[in-house]
Amino acid sequence: MSRLRKQFEQSEHLAPARFGVALLLIVVSIFGFAFSGEHGWARVLALMAQGAALLFILRMSERGIVLRVARIAVIIAVGAAIVSIYIGGASSTAWPTLATTTVGAMMAIAAPIAILRRLSHEKVVDVQVVAGALCLYLLIGLFFTFVYKTIDYIDKPTPFFVQTQKANSLEITYFSFVTLTTVGYGDYTAAQDFPKMLAVSEALFGQLYLVSAVALVVSRFGGEWERPLRSSRAARAAAAQPEAAAPEEGEAPAPGAPADP
Repeated sequence: MSRLRKQFEQSEHLAPARFGVALLLIVVSIFGFAFSGEHGWARVLALMAQGAALLFILRMSERGIVLRVARIAVIIAVGAAIVSIYIGGASSTAWPTLATTTVGAMMAIAAPIAILRRLSHEKVVDVQVVAGALCLYLLIGLFFTFVYKTIDYIDKPTPFFVQTQKANSLEITYFSFVTLTTVGYGDYTAAQDFPKMLAVSEALFGQLYLVSAVALVVSRFGGEWERPLRSSRAARAAAAQPEAAAPEEGEAPAPGAPADP
């Protein structure tokens, strides 16, 4: 199957699909953000991990000027965030928090789009496609993590959780992925109405994605990936070309039709 994949990628002029590496980079980004805390160097490492993951994913799906522009945008964003961490870290945590959240949001939004674009070119469901589907699942949890972090930063006077007055990055990341997997430990619960409804939305997204997208990919493992849109187009094209009706017995063939031997 790996040889078929190489032939397919060469014929389509696509970069090799290494979603397993992308999955590892996303996991590193999640742990990096969770344990970054208020330490400047830890935030820098988390930002570098997020930028590396996003650049790696973009390289698999984009080509030409789109890839070059995306690279420049990611490098500028990560560089600006690192500078803001060192400049604002000594006086206030506002800029470092905003910088980390902004770069993380870029990754959580741009990476799923790039992964979906790359998966749309696949013809056979193999380990890389399954890893790509799992990447999307983790990015759902990461997206809600940054949404929760932004809400906690904007609404500072009001605690985000009922159980604590100040939520750190580790607690918010933990809450997001516990909600995504619908484990429901209950040790941290949202205090306000809007975060509560976001948690409900995340739980629904997580379960619907697992029972639909991931289940569909796993069920077709090792087989061809069906494209309903292309199939419907092919069916319409075939229907638009009526087949020549065969002459009945004793009936003269139509003019121009080949005679039977």
